[in-house]
Amino acid sequence: MTTLGLALGGGGARGLAHIGVLRVLETDGVRPGVIAGTSMGGLIGAFFAAGLSADAIENIASHVSWRSLLELRPGSGLLRGSAFEAMLAQHLPRTFEELSIPLIVTATDVLTGRLVYLYKGDLLSALRATSAYPGAVDPVHREGRLLADGGILNQVPVDAALFLGAAKVIAVDVTTPAPLDMPARRRFLLWRRAGEERPRSDASSGLSPIRALTRALDIMQAQLTDTRLSLYKPDLLLRPSLEGIELMSFRRVDTAIKAGEHEAFAHRDDLIALAGMPRRAPAMLPQEEGDA
Repeated sequence: MTTLGLALGGGGARGLAHIGVLRVLETDGVRPGVIAGTSMGGLIGAFFAAGLSADAIENIASHVSWRSLLELRPGSGLLRGSAFEAMLAQHLPRTFEELSIPLIVTATDVLTGRLVYLYKGDLLSALRATSAYPGAVDPVHREGRLLADGGILNQVPVDAALFLGAAKVIAVDVTTPAPLDMPARRRFLLWRRAGEERPRSDASSGLSPIRALTRALDIMQAQLTDTRLSLYKPDLLLRPSLEGIELMSFRRVDTAIKAGEHEAFAHRDDLIALAGMPRRAPAMLPQEEGDA
């Protein structure tokens, strides 16, 4: 039987869209044979590989206290590694080998600059590593390496799914940044045309330094992702529409999940065909049932 792989990309809160994709797969009985994940995609993939349903994963994502995981202490990453692992340990086994579905996650060795696949041994430290976003989470020491976020090099790990034995791969990319509105820049142009002096408090770009940096990283990751996807082409690529959902928009769980549901549902026939299942009758999304 052909092994179906599922590659879930990174993207912070945007990665919560993966839950919606998983819900559609569950509804149609499509079960991947292997799961590959990066960053948030690795976390969501681990929960699913451990046997949790999409509803159970949504419940975790909706109720986890991200504030309790943050530690604004100079000289350390923002995310407290011990608290993060403790949260994961409530829902996951300690090792990859105990998962119901084989899982592989990516990380970046910041000492050598090389991509690393993690698929054996300690699961929780691997999930910390794949999620170690630079500047927010401290890199993880593991097996002589210093590991950080897999998305630095491999945001949508189709190649990792192939490495683990997948013959066909469904990939979910939540990287692509939506165009930004630039109201401050437009106001500046209007003031200049009117011959008025621009207020000093209004930045000419309309972006704070941190926002400009994260925007630059988004753009670079999107370009790198497109390049890697051209080299390792998935059999089906899903790209949910996540306009307005940023890296840390964890309060928009419902919106992100619905975006994933809609994208997966729009490709429902393709998903079923890739799984080698008979074509199903048309259906409606759960939130649309009963609409007039």
